[in-house]
Amino acid sequence: MAKKEKKKTTVVKRKATLETQLGAIVNVVDVASALSAPIVSSIENLLRQAAASMGSDEASVLVRDGNKGGLKFLIAIGQVAHKLMKLKIPPGKGIAGFVFSSGQPMAVADVAQEESFYAEVDKKTGYSTQTILATPLRVDGEVIGILEFVNRIGEPPFEPFTPDEMDNAAYYAEAIATLVDANEAACLIETLFARMIESVKDEKAVDEKELKRWLKAVRTAPEHRDMMAMAFALREVASRGDAERKFCLDAIEALARYTAKNTDAGYSFLKYEVEF
Repeated sequence: MAKKEKKKTTVVKRKATLETQLGAIVNVVDVASALSAPIVSSIENLLRQAAASMGSDEASVLVRDGNKGGLKFLIAIGQVAHKLMKLKIPPGKGIAGFVFSSGQPMAVADVAQEESFYAEVDKKTGYSTQTILATPLRVDGEVIGILEFVNRIGEPPFEPFTPDEMDNAAYYAEAIATLVDANEAACLIETLFARMIESVKDEKAVDEKELKRWLKAVRTAPEHRDMMAMAFALREVASRGDAERKFCLDAIEALARYTAKNTDAGYSFLKYEVEF
């Protein structure tokens, strides 16, 4: 009889553990307002429109590769797009690296005459870059990537990009930057979700301290790490009871009112129940 009771208790504990793990995963899923796949698709569609408007043969969106200033290709279109996706630009290298670090757009009529041109990309892809227009992707004043157009449609010699086209590129960059920022946040959430799924598969409890350590070390935008860290902290406090959850909500609303007042921004109260 004792063995049956012990077995029953073990089953109940396992069920409770699984429910806790699945509940944690559902909470993560609820946070995600968008998945990365459709965002990337939207960026690519916008990039193709921008390239057609600019009369460019090749175009790409480069994003931060870690926190040291390196770049990687998020989206690329053109003859060697599949090769570009495998490459990374070291910190401070190339025209894209210069634009990323300086925050200033740059148009080069002949890259052979430009000392900052990073020829390794052409060597590895077999493509011949002659003209470039690169403009920064900004979110809240911070450069998060680069929008780049290479060569013209047709045969060389290619006409250089004009000042008007640089202005047009800036408009496209503004729209693309918003999507890139959303994609970075979605990717972070997806990665977190995957780690929690693995915990369930391995029948391990979700260790929030370990997740926080992982979040601190993850190679993503600092602001996205901060947002997730705040979400962890709020969830930890709010999960202790109704009073704590109400305190968190009141504190967030008070902070929002304060910042709205100091920035002359509008503010509307939350009119729904917030789940943590």
